[in-house]
Amino acid sequence: MSDLVLKFQELKGCQSQIRAIHYGCESWFKVKDRPVTITCIAIVDLGTMNEVAFSLTDHLEEPERRLLEQYYKHMRETPDARYLHWNMHSADYGFVAIDKRYKYLTGDEPPYIVPKETRYDLDSLIESQYGANYADHPKLGTLCTLNEFNKRYFLTGKEEAERFDAKEYGDIRRSTTEKAHLVAFLGMRFLNGDLVTKTSGPRVQFARQAVDAAQIILHIGERFETVRRQLVIRYGNRSTLDVKDEYDAQDLFHSLLRLFFDDVRNEEWTPSYAGGNKRADFLLPGYAIAIELKHSRPTMTSKDLGDQLVVDVENYKRNGSVRIIICLVFDREGHIRNPAGIERDLTMIKDGCRVVTRILT
Repeated sequence: MSDLVLKFQELKGCQSQIRAIHYGCESWFKVKDRPVTITCIAIVDLGTMNEVAFSLTDHLEEPERRLLEQYYKHMRETPDARYLHWNMHSADYGFVAIDKRYKYLTGDEPPYIVPKETRYDLDSLIESQYGANYADHPKLGTLCTLNEFNKRYFLTGKEEAERFDAKEYGDIRRSTTEKAHLVAFLGMRFLNGDLVTKTSGPRVQFARQAVDAAQIILHIGERFETVRRQLVIRYGNRSTLDVKDEYDAQDLFHSLLRLFFDDVRNEEWTPSYAGGNKRADFLLPGYAIAIELKHSRPTMTSKDLGDQLVVDVENYKRNGSVRIIICLVFDREGHIRNPAGIERDLTMIKDGCRVVTRILT
């Protein structure tokens, strides 16, 4: 767990300090010579889910300047707040961009600067916990769907730009406020450990905590080679499990799974690959997870892996027993080219089944 996540997790007991913030603006692709117009800034209290919004719809005269003045007044009056946002850390989109727009309109420095140490980017927090491929792009919209957040007013960036051109600022306000609620909703799920991502799984109780089952399996895979090497270092050259082939790897992996899961089953038969019988290495029925251990070979291609996973998904879709397939490919000899690209391509959601692929070197 990264230092950033640990720092954010420390706020779990005081959600009333955390505010989700989001804002809408005109398209920066169309504006080249000035900071873009701010149309609405929405803030949601994670403790109460109460909202406050500052919008062009609120004022008849100098509406943008007035909304920014209200925004800074609100931020100045809540100095202890911590702000959870979505990618608001660039000069083009974020706190700095808001400050630049205020200075452009008024000629003055902003009356309040939100301290950097109070800002938390939810996208970065999730990525540090679940990996860069935790959701398909656009990630915020995908997380919204995966976590079954009810979208009613949600507009894409392109749609908001179109509403701006049409001066339909009320639609932008509703969309911005809904997105602030979405960031708050996802932030709470992240804090509570039940956020659904493309690579997450159900929770398992371990060491008196609820831990993500899929992440446990992935971490076992990442540490597997270290454990294998340690096993051969025995006092007095005593006998041990020397992992020489796929069957040895299955035995060791099964033992490691037993640390976390009570019911681990193996040899669950699945359809054949190119005429040969195939079986999933392990099935965790209590968590609807199947685990495939594969070992690379000089002739293995990403197409081989993809074709096999398609067969697996089709099988599990029929019997409904598995919702997550975790494919761990051991590549100690470095046969697989572009492993990061293969992981990205073969980590997917297909027909309601999540497939998570890791290449382990």
